[in-house]
Amino acid sequence: MNKKSTRLTILIDTPTKEKLEALSEMADLTVSQILRKLIKNHLNTLEVPNNLPPGEPSNVSSHIIN
Repeated sequence: MNKKSTRLTILIDTPTKEKLEALSEMADLTVSQILRKLIKNHLNTLEVPNNLPPGEPSNVSSHIIN
């Protein structure tokens, strides 16, 4: 993990949270570990450059799932 971390707060529905917690127990990982891995994998799939300045337009918005 990077030397510096930052906090990200998200809101999810209760059933999704419960499924995530169950997956966490089955995988013997924390929810944070699972979410970090999912986010990194998704960003790698979209090929989002690490050095993209904040506010810089990109062509990945059409690939983001709500």
